[in-house]
Amino acid sequence: MAEIVFGVGSSHTPMLGTEPEDWDQRALADKQNPAHPFRGGVYTFEELVELRKDEKLAAEHTMEKRVERHNKNMAALDLLGQKITEADLDILVVIGDDQRECFMPENSPPFVVYNGEKVLNKVMTQARLDAMPPGIAVAAWTNVPTDNDIEYPAEPELANHIVSHLTAGEFDVSVSNKMPPGRFGENGIPHAFGFFYHRILGDFKGNERMSTLPIFINTFFPPNQPTVKRALNFGKAVGDAIRAWNGDQRVGIAASGGFSHFVIDEDLDKRLLKAMEEEDEATILNEPEHSFQSGTSEIKNWIATMGAVQGSGLKFELVDYIPCYRSDAGTGNANTFGVWG
Repeated sequence: MAEIVFGVGSSHTPMLGTEPEDWDQRALADKQNPAHPFRGGVYTFEELVELRKDEKLAAEHTMEKRVERHNKNMAALDLLGQKITEADLDILVVIGDDQRECFMPENSPPFVVYNGEKVLNKVMTQARLDAMPPGIAVAAWTNVPTDNDIEYPAEPELANHIVSHLTAGEFDVSVSNKMPPGRFGENGIPHAFGFFYHRILGDFKGNERMSTLPIFINTFFPPNQPTVKRALNFGKAVGDAIRAWNGDQRVGIAASGGFSHFVIDEDLDKRLLKAMEEEDEATILNEPEHSFQSGTSEIKNWIATMGAVQGSGLKFELVDYIPCYRSDAGTGNANTFGVWG
């Protein structure tokens, strides 16, 4: 039987591909956003500045702080890449989300299992780069190759086995053997997956025998966002399916995204990370759904991964938690890196 031998989680924010002096590009986008979810409310940028003034967040995004945190981010990413290589995996299952790069409102399923023969990561056209909001294009190098499109080996046999197992367990999942063209008219894999493949794994250099299987959870977009409970149980079902697969492959599970953003909430993050370390499902399931909106919703990818590794004897270890503030409103990304080993 296949064995889940490793788990890993990483944020994938553009801030991880941007020099500290350029973080203000994303802060400009924050100021233009009229609706920032935060602790059950929705605020303008100016309202957040007033709401959080006692936190004295200006001291948290000085250039000195930015450089320090940037260096820690880079070290954590390099360490994760090393740990994945050392795990000697045959297959890496990546649980991530799409942000209207491929799945559009006319067809936006809650769960998708990719069952194609190859995973395509496409070079970005200049037109696509030019259409990106401030601070996004400068970080695109973390997600996609710069010279030529790359195809990574995929795992259609395992994908179909997982789909059959999930269907028998009353999870209605979509399948896709080729990414839809999305709003850019392309069919490459979205950045939640490309960040792992390109930035963390260097397009599988040193991991040439490893294949990958992308699984999507619609964490971002109402009205069909899976709840925390649904994400956890989905992950458990995926893990059960992998362990029931008739093969001797060494499998890793990766969570892409999170933690709190685009408004950082350290209390929320630390509460959920502690629960993961202690395998405290009750705390996770008691967290209200309003805590998982906007970018913070990607924590559900970690929760699904937590479910998938259960039964494999793996324990969660936090590699680093680096809250990267970029404004007095507390906007930014709480970059988080962890492993199950």
